[in-house]
Amino acid sequence: MDKDIYEVTRNDYKGFVQTIKPEARDVRADYIDDYHLATNIYSKKTNKLLCGRITDMRTNEDIERDIERYYIYNSPEPDESLPAIPTRKVVLETKEQVQALFDWMKRVREGEEENGRNI
Repeated sequence: MDKDIYEVTRNDYKGFVQTIKPEARDVRADYIDDYHLATNIYSKKTNKLLCGRITDMRTNEDIERDIERYYIYNSPEPDESLPAIPTRKVVLETKEQVQALFDWMKRVREGEEENGRNI
């Protein structure tokens, strides 16, 4: 099987796993070789491989590698699925943007404390 066509980002993989009901998944971990661990999620109902990740277990800093690779192969059955949870990703590119976020969070917290609620 050519895994490259199934490879996804970590965020896509994480979102996909969250849509599989915990009681409907069978997680299996197997060593591929001395250096790589495959963690795959199968459907308990159909035994189909739904998704997986491969972790490079080497710790040598000289080795250029992707530490983990993520794959989505099949969709779960409708009764094995949960609705997708929307997420928002905020990218802060400058020091000023980071400071503005912290300033805003501080104002929100102070406002909640003034109203008698603690975070």
